[in-house]
Amino acid sequence: MSDEYKTIVGTAESKLVVKKSRFFGLATSIDTIEASKKFLTLLQEKYPNASHGCYAYSIGCGHEKREYATDAGEPRNSAGPPILAAVTASQLSNVICVVIRHYGGINLGIGGLIRAYGRCARECLGSAKIETQISYKTLQVRIPYEQIGSVLKLCNRLGGRVINIEYGQDATAHLQIRQREIENFQENLRGINSDIDVINSMTV
Repeated sequence: MSDEYKTIVGTAESKLVVKKSRFFGLATSIDTIEASKKFLTLLQEKYPNASHGCYAYSIGCGHEKREYATDAGEPRNSAGPPILAAVTASQLSNVICVVIRHYGGINLGIGGLIRAYGRCARECLGSAKIETQISYKTLQVRIPYEQIGSVLKLCNRLGGRVINIEYGQDATAHLQIRQREIENFQENLRGINSDIDVINSMTV
């Protein structure tokens, strides 16, 4: 299973004018729904007089992928789905693409809207600077003190990262493990000590 994915560096932009309606495409990398909301809030402040702010996002990879699109007041399926289609075609992950419209006084019709929103999104994503990222899962692991060294060596050997360690009755380590190494890591943990407890996890 691959745990590498491609996403956007910074913010990509595009502009399009169709029958006096102005469209502004903006796309950036996000890893949570909360991050998408923050990006949308920034755009609402930047474009306070926009007629519509339609968008789509894709977060996560594989069976954990979550996708969403909204027409944001435009006719049904005339804006959100074309933007999501552009996101899907780009093969990017953890990305949101927003298309802001300033109405120019001339109705474009359903077909015209689909073409305009889709083109603006494609041009925006096509102009983006792309980088390859690795998908990690953050594990919170409770470890007897005598096994701390062994667990940290295992984390390092599998390409993981140590976020921090809390010291109490036992040590609690917050570790980031590559998605493709999760099962291997957990099997090796049991080999070190069957009492080592993985408390919870989240994907990043």
